[in-house]
Amino acid sequence: MKILMIIIAVILLVSIQVYASEIEYSGGNFRDPFKSYLPESNLLRPTSSTVKGLSQLQLSGIMWGEGMPLAIINGKVYKIGDAILGTKIIEINKQGVLLKYREESFILKPK
Repeated sequence: MKILMIIIAVILLVSIQVYASEIEYSGGNFRDPFKSYLPESNLLRPTSSTVKGLSQLQLSGIMWGEGMPLAIINGKVYKIGDAILGTKIIEINKQGVLLKYREESFILKPK
């Protein structure tokens, strides 16, 4: 009985290995979710002439998770809803900080 159980277990393990080696994922025409398609600039959109000093913002750290996400900009800690240089922080995630000035949105990325 033990020998039969061992033989069945070996057959199952071998078949799982063979089946697993045949599986290959191809995204086809879908984009790679792990590849960034955004430009490599610090601000993804050019600064408007009405937004003075926005290009001087330096994002040096981001903390996110289940709690309140925080961003360290120019050496100070900010949270969602805070204002900085006339902009409002809309979102903080691992890619950067989404800022809104009037009707324009900007993404500040860490360097």
